[in-house]
Amino acid sequence: MGFEKYSVIGDGVVLVDYGPVTMTLEARKRGRPFTESAVEGAKKALKIFDGLAGNLDFIRTPLSEIESIPESVPCVVRKMAESVALLGDGTFTPLAAVAGTTADFAVSAMAAFGADYAFANNGGDVAWRVSRGRKDFINVGMISDLSLGRATHSLKIYAFEDIRGLATSGLGGRSLTRGIASAATALAADSSKADAAATAIANTCYCDDPAIEQCLAEELDYGTDIRGLTVTRSVGALNKESVEAALASGAARAEELTEKGMIAGAVLFVRGVMRIVRQRGRGNLFEVAEL
Repeated sequence: MGFEKYSVIGDGVVLVDYGPVTMTLEARKRGRPFTESAVEGAKKALKIFDGLAGNLDFIRTPLSEIESIPESVPCVVRKMAESVALLGDGTFTPLAAVAGTTADFAVSAMAAFGADYAFANNGGDVAWRVSRGRKDFINVGMISDLSLGRATHSLKIYAFEDIRGLATSGLGGRSLTRGIASAATALAADSSKADAAATAIANTCYCDDPAIEQCLAEELDYGTDIRGLTVTRSVGALNKESVEAALASGAARAEELTEKGMIAGAVLFVRGVMRIVRQRGRGNLFEVAEL
């Protein structure tokens, strides 16, 4: 594992650029940049990525075909499988939580090294450990359209010690999706759960409309782990009713996951229309505003 796989791009900030992994890590201690801690997080992320190669068969297996998680699998792989299992949908594989889980473990490594502010952004799946100190909230940029690839909204998180991860999925993202969400962001106790949940919510954000073209997953990605399932190829012009129907379907799935306690809330977008789902009985955990 060579040093060329990551680089220090600023004080306390490290970029991992290796294979499919593009992760930014930031660490501070008592308000000052802590580059050594960020490097530790990068090394952890790279170690995880290299270790996944020996477990590809397991992590690409649908949950419906996994009777139990082998004792021999690494803890990262176990966490991936456990997070995805919370969805209660056997069509998912543990890979549905790989990016968020990696971000969680990288952040844990930074915190263990002494950082009191540790932040990892793994291609939009974000994890953090932030000591409250004098902070009342943290701000995270949020994308409302993955095809554009830029932050359009600010997500102000008040319960950042309980909510420690978020993930975004949808059409135009890094992975295939079965729905038409421009972006579906889930917030959870960790990024691993958020990653799995965001994927499920984005998949469910769907409606019947002739403008939506779907195909088998393997037609778009021969090596996909969801062969045999239909995914969205493209979306044409949608009327207001179709947009609302898709949002309602995605929101219903998000509400189900909040009621189960898997996530703390979600923010969904379809063609510029937003829908927010909050966990009931927990007050105002987060706010969303346009940039």
